[in-house]
Amino acid sequence: MIRYLAALALLAFLLPGARSPGAEPATFDGRAERVLMTWRGGPGAQWQAALRPRQDLTIMSPGTAAALYADPDLMLVHGRPAVPEPSTGTVRWADGRTLELPLTSAEDAQYRAGPPVDGPPGSSAGRPARNPRCQAVPLGEQPAALRERLEGDGPPCKPAKITRVTLEQVTIRTHRGPAEVPAWRLDVERLPGPIHQVAVANAAIDPSPGGLGPTTPFDGTFEQGPGSTVILYFIRARCGRMLGVNVREEPDAVVVAPRVPGPDGPCRELGLLDRRTITLRSPLGDRPVLDARTGRPIAYGRLW
Repeated sequence: MIRYLAALALLAFLLPGARSPGAEPATFDGRAERVLMTWRGGPGAQWQAALRPRQDLTIMSPGTAAALYADPDLMLVHGRPAVPEPSTGTVRWADGRTLELPLTSAEDAQYRAGPPVDGPPGSSAGRPARNPRCQAVPLGEQPAALRERLEGDGPPCKPAKITRVTLEQVTIRTHRGPAEVPAWRLDVERLPGPIHQVAVANAAIDPSPGGLGPTTPFDGTFEQGPGSTVILYFIRARCGRMLGVNVREEPDAVVVAPRVPGPDGPCRELGLLDRRTITLRSPLGDRPVLDARTGRPIAYGRLW
């Protein structure tokens, strides 16, 4: 949902007259060349050195996920666990490289592990819509408010207490291959297995490298598909025509730009969520996918 709302800002860029005149190259090839030159001047090295996950950071078995999302009224209830909470932890790749990063608290991990109203991205098909009253109960919520969730008007929530919290190591997929990262293990009533929530603080995950100019409207997201394919998710003007995606593939980066000509006249229609699959000459590997308009790395994950 956060990504969807952020993506709506792109509409201002897509509507006629929204682009400011400037010296940016008129062609995709020119913009891609400029983006690559800037990236190779420093931001690329910063990007490679950071933690760039390429999977969801709430991890559980298929059976546990099915139990968590099958019941729309299930509500995680947590407290303040009496466990050591180190301020930093080590990320370790198979080649021996390590990275020391700040960690989130056990309390925050419990709240992040709760299922969102719309379920996990891209996987809500065939599942009942979640009861919005039954989100994870944050620490400090007044007992009266908790009772209202359990006994008030509307379908009652079914509390599932988090009974144990421990800090462990899990292996996740990243842009540099598998990496061991700290994760909070949550044992939960009503669930057949634990939930692991990656413990690295949000601010330390996938930070935007410096040297790329001011922050610009959100462009979209991507996922790695089978083989050499990459799936792009983005938002475009509903009254525009989608002609495809321009791609510049280099050994160190992939630059993309959706081809969406502006409409002939004013466009007052809301944005349209779209997706396109591109096929590269070789698997994406550890390369970033860069936006040809802003020069920034496109975030990994599904837009909806």
